Amino acid sequence: MTPVVTLTTQNVRAANGKRYRYYQLRWFGLDGKRYSQSIGRTDELSHRQAEKLRLAKELELQQRPGLRSPGQLPTLKQFLDTYIESRKGELAPGSIELHEQTAKYLNGFFGAERRLDLITRYDAREFKSTLASGKLARVNERKHGPPSPRTVDLNVRIARTMFNRAVDDDLILYNPFDRMTGGLPPVEKDWHYVTLDEFSKLIDACSNQGWRALLGLCRLAGLRQGEALSLRWRDVEWEKNRLSVWAGKTKRRRIVPIAPELLPILRAARASAPEGELLVVTGVTARNVWRDFGFIRKRAGTPKYAKWCHTLRKNRESDWINAGFPFHVVVEWMGHSDDVARQHYLRVNEADLAEAARTPISEKLTQKVTQIAPEPALGPVDNEPQVLKLEDFMKKAGDRIRTDDVQLGKLAFYH
Repeated sequence: MTPVVTLTTQNVRAANGKRYRYYQLRWFGLDGKRYSQSIGRTDELSHRQAEKLRLAKELELQQRPGLRSPGQLPTLKQFLDTYIESRKGELAPGSIELHEQTAKYLNGFFGAERRLDLITRYDAREFKSTLASGKLARVNERKHGPPSPRTVDLNVRIARTMFNRAVDDDLILYNPFDRMTGGLPPVEKDWHYVTLDEFSKLIDACSNQGWRALLGLCRLAGLRQGEALSLRWRDVEWEKNRLSVWAGKTKRRRIVPIAPELLPILRAARASAPEGELLVVTGVTARNVWRDFGFIRKRAGTPKYAKWCHTLRKNRESDWINAGFPFHVVVEWMGHSDDVARQHYLRVNEADLAEAARTPISEKLTQKVTQIAPEPALGPVDNEPQVLKLEDFMKKAGDRIRTDDVQLGKLAFYH
């Protein structure tokens, strides 16, 4: 809401006993209280000059909302502490730690007592330059030189998110980080594709059913590591061949199908589970997962790749997409947004390139036309299936509408 500043006059008795009339500017602050400012005596300042000062004050309050309530705007540290505390119920502990690191950088550069509305876009760019040069390394006690460009980019994105909250809460008029887009190219999607043959070697190299179930849930159901480790047997719907998965990251439950390849792995894990066992994955220590998987991979003789669980999860999403399942359905099974799937999870495999090289495009189009063939009209039943020809599919809409009918306004006849 645009602040409204009014111009009034007020009589004031001076120390010498004389009375003087002063111009007063008045407005309501963000807290609902009324504030005023004296701008000069009426015998020294013309009404026209006072009106100019009123307009200047109104413009100043519009550009810097924090000045509307003197003393009410929180300091940078107060705002960041409140922001991080409010996000602890929404973000994972790892994400909270990243936000806390960014808050340390912001407080270290601007000063903990800096007012939010005094941080400009120029200051934000100076913050990024200083962070990239390594001069803020002392804040987080870094001993390895300047942070990498991607680390700098990450901290700027988090800072932009933080200040967006200040804009939403009407603490500041604009986000000083809003025009600082990421200057780095997207991360190269060069991750390893684990074929089913390679996955079978990993399964054979597992020493217990718990590890087989964990790998199966990640590679064949697309579960996150935490989701797989916390999955309970009551969440496995054997009759419908599906899993009910609680995602700690998104704080919601989703349904995931049990693929035919995963079913025997789950049955074997169920058969070997002790009486009364609640968890599907047993015998796996969460803090040693990466180390233990390294042993399994070496025993299987498969290639090494980073983020093994994340890689297996990506593989399953690519498989579902390549198998022809609708994109929105796969995204729901995986439990993330469309943008995340397109940017980080989907990739073109060697098998896709090989199939495109050996399959004529006309054959693909013919298959597509066959799949979308319309229902036959009512009439004599024909023993032969009705399939559109490729040349019919390639015709433009409206080819069979007669030009005479269009000119005579008879299009309603065809509706």
